[in-house]
Formats: sequence, structure tokens, C-alpha cells
Amino acid sequence: MARPVVIDVDDVLRSALGDPHTDDATGRILDAAAELFAIRGIRRCSVEEIAERSGVGRTTVYRRFEQRDQIVEAVLARECHRFFTSIMSSTSGVDRFEDQVIEAFLIGLHTAASSVLTELVRTQPELLALFTVDAAPVIAAATGFLVAAFGPVAEPSQQEQVAGVAEMLVRLAISLLVSGPGVIPVDDDEASRATLHSLLDPLLVPLAAVRTSAGIG
Repeated sequence: MARPVVIDVDDVLRSALGDPHTDDATGRILDAAAELFAIRGIRRCSVEEIAERSGVGRTTVYRRFEQRDQIVEAVLARECHRFFTSIMSSTSGVDRFEDQVIEAFLIGLHTAASSVLTELVRTQPELLALFTVDAAPVIAAATGFLVAAFGPVAEPSQQEQVAGVAEMLVRLAISLLVSGPGVIPVDDDEASRATLHSLLDPLLVPLAAVRTSAGIG
């Protein structure tokens, strides 16, 4: 009987929001693990199988990871870090706040569509739970990440507004990650931008005004 997967969400999020640097051997291990998890499922994969697929010896794998669950956490952290990094890099050179958020959202959709994280979340029950019924830690961490990216504001009411908008964006993003897009035409960037602006600008325009009054942007 396959052993249940136990994931320390706090460890994953700390690594994802930091810099989960990996050497060549660790990168090969995580690449192999991600491929096997997507093909066979997490519960059915052993550390020995991951070592064989990666071309790295068992001893080398066990020096880096004591057990399979640590490999699962490392795969998740790396994919989440790539996701956050791609979103932040998409806003460089974009001046208008509303456009920054829309570009970040659009890149996020594209990244999610090609990420092994999306495949794992949609097919592995343990990971699906982390983004649905047990999503509170993920929502809190991602909301905090966005609040920091939006920039600080002084007034308590404005802080609540920024946090509320950030949480709504996170919840929408998680919904798209788990269930896939619906009315948003992700295959057409211009159409996607227009749809996202129509949906999100009512939230973003007041937030942009708050940032301007605080001297941000």
C-alpha cells in the first residue's frame, strides 16, 4: 500500500518566496521527480525510482533528501518560485499600475498552463487539497507577497483595501490554476488583456489612487 504524502506547507512557502537555489545534481533529481509525479502520481513513486530516472546515485539523492516527501516539497517550492519570479519580471518597464497587474496576471496564466505544478495540483489529491479546502496558508502567503509588491500605505483603511484586493486576485488566480480558464481567452493576449481589464479595473483603479496618495508609483 502506497504511503500517504505529508507536506509541510510552511517549509514549501518559505522556500518558494526565497531563493531555492539548486546545484546540478539536485536540479536533475527534481526534474526527474516532477516528471515521475506527473506520469505515475506521487504516492506510487519511490526515491529509488527518482534516483534511477535522474541518473544520480541513490546515495547522492539521500544526502540531499531523507525521504520522498522532502523531494515533493522541493519540487513544489521550485515551481512556485518560478511562478512568482515570472510574474514579477513581467511588470518591468510597465508604468501604469493597472497594466502592471494585468501583465502579471497574463504571464501567470501562461506560466500556469505550462507548469508541472498545474498538472500536479489538478491530478494529485494531496496537492489539490492545498489549493482548495486547505488553502488558507497558501492564500495568506501569496496575499502577503502581493501586498509587499503593491507597496506600503499608511492609513489602516487603505491597508485593508490593499489586502482585500490582493486576496481577491490570489483567489481568482488559484481558481484558474485549479479549474482552468473560462471566459478569459488565454490563447489571445490582446483579448485576454481586454477581458482582464474589464474584470479587474474596478478593483485596481481605486487601489492605484491609494498608491498615488501614498507617493507610490
